[in-house]
Amino acid sequence: MKRETIDLKTSKDQHLMTNQETIEKIVDAASIKRGDKVVEIGAGEGALTKKLVMKGARIIAIEMDERFKGPLGKLNYGNVEIIYGNALDILDKIEFNKIVSNIPYSICEPLLGKLGGRNFDLAVISIPENFYKTISSKSGEKNYSVLTIRTESFFRLECKFKIPKGDFNPVPKTESVVVVIKPLSKADYEKDPRKFILREIFLQKKKKLGNSLMEALINLNKNIFGKNFTKKMARKAIKKMKLGAHLLGKRPAQMSKEDFGKIKAKLLISP
Repeated sequence: MKRETIDLKTSKDQHLMTNQETIEKIVDAASIKRGDKVVEIGAGEGALTKKLVMKGARIIAIEMDERFKGPLGKLNYGNVEIIYGNALDILDKIEFNKIVSNIPYSICEPLLGKLGGRNFDLAVISIPENFYKTISSKSGEKNYSVLTIRTESFFRLECKFKIPKGDFNPVPKTESVVVVIKPLSKADYEKDPRKFILREIFLQKKKKLGNSLMEALINLNKNIFGKNFTKKMARKAIKKMKLGAHLLGKRPAQMSKEDFGKIKAKLLISP
């Protein structure tokens, strides 16, 4: 039977991974075990999916391009479910503890935003090297941005290895890396409470800074330090910070990296 040919140049931002050794390294990085619920975003023809199902975990493979229904429909395994649609919408409706994916690169930033505050063990994903340099940069470096601040307030990152361009079809224009992403733990926030404060501000994106900062201080003391901290105490602490009415009236989307830097510099926190 002649194999169906899909014009990948017109696919939905998908560069299929073809190197089996690289695929196996990605799966190994996720330390998958029975009982895990693993999401794969951008299943494509199922090359990574086949490796995942062999681990015995429950796999939910999400693919937006229905032209891949042919090859994906042949994955007759009892522990895999194929869902067609936008992963950014589907993630809100399903339970999982791991993500292992060669994701469409256009969703890198919104995916991190979607995972911020979500309870999961880890994500192993391939992303553009330049994107990794941005989200992992340090204060003072040229790539440091609000995206960096948001990322470091939620996650720990580990770059596992670089992927040669030739491992993909079609070949991407950018260099790629595989990154392990893990949510920060309570212990992480105990060591650096400022990250918890910024995390809470980002999670309350519709609120003005004055209100979200007050809630953040209350939640920090309650959830991280196990202390009672009232609204009156929070308002007093914010007043001492002298952030100014203009900054306190901003929402996260309106704030610059300098604004967030000012908050970090003004926070006086002791466990």
